[in-house]
Amino acid sequence: SLLEVRNLVCVAELIVRSALKRQESRGLHYTLDYPDLAEEAVNTLVAPLRR
Repeated sequence: SLLEVRNLVCVAELIVRSALKRQESRGLHYTLDYPDLAEEAVNTLVAPLRR
């Protein structure tokens, strides 16, 4: 249904935004730009989208 597709797109957008803002590698979330693991996880909350 259209509602389900819209929800999937919203979740996908949040995942991509979170991945782009990541400044460390942790577990399966590895990035070549930031290969090191930070000792403490910081900024792990995602703010809701405002439209």
